[in-house]
Amino acid sequence: MKKMKLIILMSLISILVIGCSSKGQNDEYFIEAKNETINHIHGIGYLGDKKELFLATHHGLFRFTEEKWYKTSRNNHDYMGFQATDEQFFSSGHPELGSDLKNPLGLIKSKDKGNSMEKLAFYGEIDFHYLAAGYKSHTLYVFNEQENSLKIGLHYSIDEGQTWETASMKGISANSIGNIATHPTVSENVAISTNKGLFISSDFGNEFKLLTSSNPVTTVEYQEDSLIYFILENNETKLLTYNLKNETTDELSLPEGVSSKNPIMFIATNPENRTEITAVSLNNDIFQSHDNGASWKLLVEEGNVMNE
Repeated sequence: MKKMKLIILMSLISILVIGCSSKGQNDEYFIEAKNETINHIHGIGYLGDKKELFLATHHGLFRFTEEKWYKTSRNNHDYMGFQATDEQFFSSGHPELGSDLKNPLGLIKSKDKGNSMEKLAFYGEIDFHYLAAGYKSHTLYVFNEQENSLKIGLHYSIDEGQTWETASMKGISANSIGNIATHPTVSENVAISTNKGLFISSDFGNEFKLLTSSNPVTTVEYQEDSLIYFILENNETKLLTYNLKNETTDELSLPEGVSSKNPIMFIATNPENRTEITAVSLNNDIFQSHDNGASWKLLVEEGNVMNE
């Protein structure tokens, strides 16, 4: 009788363990994105040691790895100003519907791909649409659009948001911003893409100079020795790289379908291999090149995920 009870008890324990294990497997943070539409993209970047590609959207994060797209199963916040670095991502935005988090999020960071977050500054006060983070330096730049505890304008922090300095932004003549980018390691180097061209600064944004013609530059990324940016000049579209050392400019080929009506809005390159380029267009087409733009593969067409 005791032996029978022991067998039954062990069987029940086995069932419970299997049940808990199955639940854990089904409760994964990232799940495969099938028949998904990606839209309202607010940022793109290569994150962490594995340099996986991440997209921030109105409804959470997407990850592209091993030729497949994955999405978050929870914490599907509206991430604005998303910036991926070598150790974490920084972002702003709004909490998902039903969350007990304050709105807006202020400035947050996550070291576990959004599974949890740390509130750095301006929680419940500011939503930063324009944010930059040094890939290795973690120096932060934000553009504040409304008067609050920060003045309107450009501000930077070299201690992950604990203290802030205000930049003068002398030399910028634009009235709208595409994005902000800062050098991976050199904190004082910052670039801003605008409707009047690409502006760069080497003194924390106090003095800027115009690097291009005064035509719209939709996006820019700062690399170790160069800048990569997209410009619209007289109805012509160009993807260019500017060498910071010898001050030369080279033109890269564009993905098919990119035009003045469907410009590149976000661009990111793999920090371990800068010839790997990912670009997002206005129509939510996502392209990737592994040969510095010589050829392109369409990963997402008008927001529609194409998992192989």
